Amino acid sequence: MNRNVKLAGLVTGVSLAAVVAGALVAAQQTPTLAAASDGNVKPIDSVSQPVQSSTPKPSATTSKPASTTTAGGAVKQTLDLTKLKQGAAPSTSYVEGRTVHVGGTKFTLPASDGEVWEVARTGNGGALVLHRPNENGNAVLTAWNGGTRGESVKDVSTVLSGDNLASSAYAVQPTAADGTELPKFTLTWRDNPSGEKYSLQRTGEHGPIVHAVQGSEVYFSALNKSEKQTLYKWTAGDDTVKPVSAVPTPSAVSSNLQLGASIVSTTNDGSCTALVDIASGSKRWATCDYAIDEMFAKSTFALGGPAYRDGYGDGLFAAVDLKNGKAIREWSGGHKVAIISTTMEDADHVLVLAEQSGKTAIARCAPKAGACELAAPLKNGIGDTNNRPYQLGH
Repeated sequence: MNRNVKLAGLVTGVSLAAVVAGALVAAQQTPTLAAASDGNVKPIDSVSQPVQSSTPKPSATTSKPASTTTAGGAVKQTLDLTKLKQGAAPSTSYVEGRTVHVGGTKFTLPASDGEVWEVARTGNGGALVLHRPNENGNAVLTAWNGGTRGESVKDVSTVLSGDNLASSAYAVQPTAADGTELPKFTLTWRDNPSGEKYSLQRTGEHGPIVHAVQGSEVYFSALNKSEKQTLYKWTAGDDTVKPVSAVPTPSAVSSNLQLGASIVSTTNDGSCTALVDIASGSKRWATCDYAIDEMFAKSTFALGGPAYRDGYGDGLFAAVDLKNGKAIREWSGGHKVAIISTTMEDADHVLVLAEQSGKTAIARCAPKAGACELAAPLKNGIGDTNNRPYQLGH
């Protein structure tokens, strides 16, 4: 299971909040490609294959493929991993086999750590690795620093680092013997350079998700006994939290804590999401075309997925304009590619973990340019984390 899972499906008769809390894990912003590679990253010059249409093809001197433009102005393209050129490695964390890559540092996890669910960077080659040693047990969060293993915390369900990697937050969710979440949890804020921590005890709620961290401020959500999801703001060290009523049923909070994406309605065919300015509570726009999964502070677009999710992987991912809710670019997996997970690498690029013809790769796509390349080459293996050669972290 990849802990960067998005809203897996909207099922009639099941509380949306319960589905969100069980399947959504917030993502965070990352350093620029240039910073990750000493400024030597080459521009993306390879592109995905376009959706076939009656649109005239460009001249032979044009490097971009033909594309289909919808009535709303969104350019739709189809991803084909076998057509992409090799580019720079991801600047975010990622897992290759048992090896965790964190910027210029890498370390190998012992087989006893089991499957990896998430990796949150903590700066200077450090990382918090969420893994499950026992297939039938709960997850464990282990700190690593420069390849050296540190402390471990049991029963962690969600972890996220802030935009500058100086602080992180995670939640400990205890469960009953049958795996049912108990109505209580502990939220912990961590100062990454010093290791100093502050914790908050919550009772009467379960299913916590950390959506964003900035400095000592943490935005998280949880479910009450009626499965209603509430977004909260917590300042590390305080004994109380502040509900954020303007963003009910949140799917994402921007890494600068300014915007919130809220699922406002659901049907058998999908969901509708509103983008809200948290400070004023005013709604910018709403879309029923995409689910909003992640918002990078300095980006002009949000990372979105399909409004209806069901089955193996996602059928598409999109860059949604933060000003008007329209898609800047949309990539479909078509009949060949299964989109497993996505995350924003920086303000201009999206990383995509995808499978094709029994192999898996990590692709990098630039929505504004409409171009994609490979960030990690195609390797044999698909399916769960024990067989898939890669996992995306943050």
